[in-house]
Amino acid sequence: MTPVAIHDRHVDNLPGLDYEKFKAGAEIFREGRPGHKAYIVHSGLVEISKVSPTGECVIGYIGAGEIFGEMAPIDEEPRMASARALRDTVCVVVPEDLFRKKVEGADPFVRDLLQVLVQALRSVSDRLN
Repeated sequence: MTPVAIHDRHVDNLPGLDYEKFKAGAEIFREGRPGHKAYIVHSGLVEISKVSPTGECVIGYIGAGEIFGEMAPIDEEPRMASARALRDTVCVVVPEDLFRKKVEGADPFVRDLLQVLVQALRSVSDRLN
């Protein structure tokens, strides 16, 4: 496979990363469930959706080189949204322990900033319901 990068930084050389394949239409994770891994899209397209009072609402699309599902491993809260493969999709799976190790190794200011951003996103999401 070709190298996978997030914002021009290759991640394939990190130990402990596996690839996971999803057929078009497959659920990757469901809103409200625990989340113990993040994903980086290698190829394909992922739809992110959230349940609202009027039904399911699409809130975004994730393509090659983009990460999703990262909030739950950061704050240990349930998934804020659902993810589904729109096309056959291959993702690099970032397990929670590796994700946490990377976050914990970051500058304390950056760690605190991540927590604040995640809390703010969850707060906005809660208000939309």
